[in-house]
Amino acid sequence: MAQPDIDSDQIEMESFVDDITDITDGEQVSVEHVNFEIVQNSKMHGIYRKVTVFNDYFCDQIVQTKHHRKYKYRIDLAYLDPRPFRSRLRVWRWLYIALGMLGLDAILLLAGVIDTSSINFLGLFVGLLVVSTMSLLAFFYYSRDRVFFRTQYGKIRLVELINNNPDRKRFRTFVNNFVMQINKTKTARGFNQAKYLARELKELRRLTEEAVIPVKSYEKAKQLIFKHKAFTNA
Repeated sequence: MAQPDIDSDQIEMESFVDDITDITDGEQVSVEHVNFEIVQNSKMHGIYRKVTVFNDYFCDQIVQTKHHRKYKYRIDLAYLDPRPFRSRLRVWRWLYIALGMLGLDAILLLAGVIDTSSINFLGLFVGLLVVSTMSLLAFFYYSRDRVFFRTQYGKIRLVELINNNPDRKRFRTFVNNFVMQINKTKTARGFNQAKYLARELKELRRLTEEAVIPVKSYEKAKQLIFKHKAFTNA
């Protein structure tokens, strides 16, 4: 079983925020006003994310990870599904290993049959404690709790947030505002279903060309849109 890649000197992501690699946007939109935004920073996972809603219609994301290039992209809110989805992953085996090692340490210590002053016992005790600590870190490192928004018809994740980051209150406020803004944008656009399908396809193609969406994901989304009854009847 591979050991987790956990750097004890966890990076401060804020120090890299100004060094952003912007992906070329052929349809750049100037920021006239900012509606609201959220900044998320997870030192454990090495992720910095800033999501800004601006000009009533758009969402701008800056994402930076510890092991990958940082990137920035824009989304038109009209093409998002207003429903937030949640994805949770708990890698329980790491927690079980941590508890098992701690339990074994406790048994060895409380049994009283081993000489606690011996080097061999001390080495075993410390070794089990280290394994337990590393396993506990691995549990938090590999576990995920995400809230995401996907496109209405192509069902591609475009906005992913760390649940309850930076805190529960601010996170819930942002999500509630985000949902309301998506609905307001859809109402303001006033497109019929066929037009939404065509416009979403165009938006996804732009994001694919900017390397935000993998080509495979775009092809799957395109097929979903092509098969939609409103698209075929348009």
